[in-house]
Amino acid sequence: MRCETARTILELNLPRLGEADWRDIDAVEGHLKACAHCQAWWTDRAREDIRLAHAFCAVQVPQGLATSIANRLPAIPKKPRFATWVPCLVAASVLFLGGLGFFFWPSPKSLDPEALAALLETSPGGDGPTSHERMEQLIHSFARLGMTVRLPESLNYHQVVTHGITELQGRQVPQVLFQSEENGIRSLVKLLVLDSRQFDLSQYSVEQNAATNRQMELVPDSGDNRFFFLLSTQEMGRAPKY
Repeated sequence: MRCETARTILELNLPRLGEADWRDIDAVEGHLKACAHCQAWWTDRAREDIRLAHAFCAVQVPQGLATSIANRLPAIPKKPRFATWVPCLVAASVLFLGGLGFFFWPSPKSLDPEALAALLETSPGGDGPTSHERMEQLIHSFARLGMTVRLPESLNYHQVVTHGITELQGRQVPQVLFQSEENGIRSLVKLLVLDSRQFDLSQYSVEQNAATNRQMELVPDSGDNRFFFLLSTQEMGRAPKY
């Protein structure tokens, strides 16, 4: 993980907000352990937060503030006496019904291997988000990182394993990693979203960067000429057998 990506995730407080993938959190922690510059930067940020917290705690609270606030609140009407035993009655009912459920709960079924295999072979979907909805989630995720992107509709976004921002020639570039499997062969597909306002792609051809066991394809966005999608596929070997 690059310094810019790690600092962006920490600046936006994505781990605490639950917006960061667990792989990204592990990558950030590993980057902080290995990068002395980012570790010093994060230590300074933590010291600044502690200093601000102490400054807020040091502010003197005016005398009589609590009484003044309480006097401005409307009076709370007293509850009738039966309101005190209603929660107890509800709790007793729940315990009683739970006890009945324990005695009348059906016995566990034996696991059917064929039914399990059919379920595992079912393609993603069902009640979960569609591929288009997951694509929209990625677009919103990049927007929170300050990047406006378009993504190709033709890809299967159920195969996304991670996404983030990488650096290319000093420019910030969105990337999405897919993992696909066909005939027992796993492939890692990297999608880079290139902006024509950042890179001149008029003379570029994928043959210039042809690599062993790697397939590359440059696809222009059908909507306009701003975004170009560079797809790179690399075979990862046969999928493990379980």
